[in-house]
Amino acid sequence: MRLSVRHKLTLLSALVILVVSSGFTWVNLVLARRAIEEDLRTRAIVYAREVAAAIGGRRELERGPELTRLIARLLEIRPTVLQLDILAFGPEGATVVATNEPTVRLPFSRRDAEEVQAGRVVSRAIPADAGDRREVMAPITLEGAVVGAVAVKFSARRAEELTGRIRLWALTLAAVSLVLTGLLMSVAIQVVVDRPIRRFMDAISTAADEGVPGTVAVTTTDEFGVLARHFNEMVSRIGRFGEELRTRIAEATGELDRRYQQVERLNALLFEMQRRLGHAERLALSGRVMAEVAHEVGTPLHSVAGHLELLRKDLPAALVSDDVARRLAVIEAQVARVIEIIGRLLDATRRAPGAPSAVDLNDLVRDTALLVRPGLASAGLDLDVRAEAALPAVLGQRDQLQQVVLNLLTNAIDATPSGGRIEVTTRSRPARAEVEIAIADTGVGISSADRKHIFEPFFSTKETGGGTGLGLFITAEIVREHKGKIELESDEKQGSTFRVILPAVRSGA
Repeated sequence: MRLSVRHKLTLLSALVILVVSSGFTWVNLVLARRAIEEDLRTRAIVYAREVAAAIGGRRELERGPELTRLIARLLEIRPTVLQLDILAFGPEGATVVATNEPTVRLPFSRRDAEEVQAGRVVSRAIPADAGDRREVMAPITLEGAVVGAVAVKFSARRAEELTGRIRLWALTLAAVSLVLTGLLMSVAIQVVVDRPIRRFMDAISTAADEGVPGTVAVTTTDEFGVLARHFNEMVSRIGRFGEELRTRIAEATGELDRRYQQVERLNALLFEMQRRLGHAERLALSGRVMAEVAHEVGTPLHSVAGHLELLRKDLPAALVSDDVARRLAVIEAQVARVIEIIGRLLDATRRAPGAPSAVDLNDLVRDTALLVRPGLASAGLDLDVRAEAALPAVLGQRDQLQQVVLNLLTNAIDATPSGGRIEVTTRSRPARAEVEIAIADTGVGISSADRKHIFEPFFSTKETGGGTGLGLFITAEIVREHKGKIELESDEKQGSTFRVILPAVRSGA
């Protein structure tokens, strides 16, 4: 069983009190017994003085009858006296001149008589079957000389009874004092020691729940008060250290998060650069292939187109029927279409550099709208152009920006069924010094899966043979070269909106 400090101190104090009280009780009993013995000796001396006072001289000491009557009176007064002998000292030694027990002599020796003649009192205890006895011999002094002695045998029963009562009361008081002292010591220890220790324990136990110990409310001036002050100072330092540690951990965590976000951005940029590099490699390869195709195919096609024109001129009009003329027109149109496709492929991989200039996007949009009017009419679509007045100009290549608008309008025409509507809007963003061109259609829209790849090269949502998949890629590249961005908003079966955002030319620049 684990004992607390209070219990240990209480038990230790009780043990100390028990030892001390037992020692004092033993000393008290010894002193009480000695006091009783001293009382018996004093009584014997008193008897001797009374006998001496009753005897007028040495001759009267030898009168037995008178002394016997004196002994009888003394025995009536002192019931504890069992035997009283009066002795006279003479040349022959000690002689009993009077006694209440003529047949019994008290066992005093010659040496005891010599001690009494010297003026001292002899006392000794004699155990007996009926109880303890105590014998005392005291000198009788007349005219300054010891002429006899009084030998008295006392019954020690009353003394033993008194001693027993003293012992009982002493032990009872010792036990009561032990219990009371233990209780008071327990209360004192609880107030002085256990309560401050309990406060320390409560303060320390809060560390398991909150991580930091609580303060101790001990305001005494003793050692516990000093310890509490130092403990509270230590808790305060721990709290400040913990707060500083949490702040540094938060800062380190924040810095780690920032570094992690930077790494994520760098990884995204690296992935984008790798993707663009792959696209560039594919475009470079495609460019070389297209250049070879254009070189190998373009020249024969131009030769075919030239010979076809010569053939048309050389044939007599009489031989050229309507069917022949129609067939020649079809051949000429298809050859021109192939030449145009080769030109577009070459334009996809090669754009002629030029000095940038201020471009009016409103004029650019209107001119491009005129170019696609025939295609809109044949597709059965309506075109609405909403140009913001006083639109800021942008700095760039006019023909490349026109190609951007033309590609977006062409895709809108291809994606919008007959009876649909296309809207081109220009507006400025003064807060960001930007200009926006928005081309919205009511077509079939683009799925979320296709929107992730819509600006990648050779990706197309059109049917096979309907496009090369380079139009939007070229458009995005041109916008990026002009330090702008292109955004897409689209829902399936609800149309799409492409927004081209370009930096505006600052006024006064």
